[in-house]
Amino acid sequence: MPPQNQALTADDNDSNNLLKGCKKTLDSSTSTETTEHFQVKWFSDWEGYGCVASRDIERYTLIHIETPFIKGDQISNALKLHNNGQLTSQLDDTEYLKQMCGKSDEEIECFWQLHDQYEHKYKEQPSTKRLWGIISSNSFENHEKNFQKRLYMATSRFNHSCSPNVAYEFFGWTIRLYAMREIKAGDTLCISYSDVMYHFPSEKRQKYLLGAFNFDCACNACDSSIDPAMRMKSDDNRERLKKIAIELKHRVNATLYSSEFCVQVKEVVDRVSCVREQPQGEREVTEEDKLRKREELREKARLRKLSKVTPIGQSDIDLISQYIALLEEENINFDMLPIYKLAYHISWKAGTTSNPPREYWEEKYLELVRCAKGFGESAALASLQNID
Repeated sequence: MPPQNQALTADDNDSNNLLKGCKKTLDSSTSTETTEHFQVKWFSDWEGYGCVASRDIERYTLIHIETPFIKGDQISNALKLHNNGQLTSQLDDTEYLKQMCGKSDEEIECFWQLHDQYEHKYKEQPSTKRLWGIISSNSFENHEKNFQKRLYMATSRFNHSCSPNVAYEFFGWTIRLYAMREIKAGDTLCISYSDVMYHFPSEKRQKYLLGAFNFDCACNACDSSIDPAMRMKSDDNRERLKKIAIELKHRVNATLYSSEFCVQVKEVVDRVSCVREQPQGEREVTEEDKLRKREELREKARLRKLSKVTPIGQSDIDLISQYIALLEEENINFDMLPIYKLAYHISWKAGTTSNPPREYWEEKYLELVRCAKGFGESAALASLQNID
């Protein structure tokens, strides 16, 4: 991944022709011109393109708004045609973009400049990008629009970091990117490719990203030159985040921790581990091991049952406060809207004596939602009252 503080040079002007040459695409796919905050820059053959700040950016500054280049049925139909053997070459893919998506030659030329993580793995046409590969490498999905995929031209140029400085929210099909902390001109702008990756230690994150996105993460949080003591502290913090998330899930039915996603992560990590590491002989499980495991499960069940009948109170507010403090310490506070909303509702249920009071969380939420979603006062308040 690109370094976080690599300054722009005069040699980068050619790289920025990507934005200039695709200006028609950007203008047609964004509701406002927002590229004044960043430039697309070529880093290296290994790192590819990335985005850097073209000016100093303050926290909670909206830096980009974009609607999809292709979306929904356009993507799902393309993937079906590929899987059915009806799109067999880049020429077929180009014709699909023209005929079925209404894209111009200029727009398609820009599209083929996007990253395809499978580019060197195609047996029929090695080193040739494909539509399905670019979709798999760059598309987004979330609960809005029923998890239908969408692909954004400019947003696809933002690289990954496990401690990103840019966050994003969806409003319908539109994506809105904003700064989560102060950013200096020349800093690399990074997002997180997975919104729950912060629950995993560095080794597991790196294996997951390699298996899911085909790159070795070398961001500030994963850099091999990090002091081992600092890395251990960071991994401990993320383990603590996971434990708090699980506890809040049982206490207030919070969705901060996804068991389903963890299963997916384990499958990817196990697959990468099998390729990279020699299989190790496993120690035989003894009856004592089985007994200890059963006792652990019984104790967990007892504590969960007890936690559900205990009224929500200050201890729950302390938990969510600890959770937020750890996110901020690790610079992974990039998905804060649902967390601030959860904190508000916990404090509301805890009563008027809660500390911090619900007014504190309300102010935090409203400040962020105005930037992240572009809501006015009434819409912001209404979104806070709605329980997801």
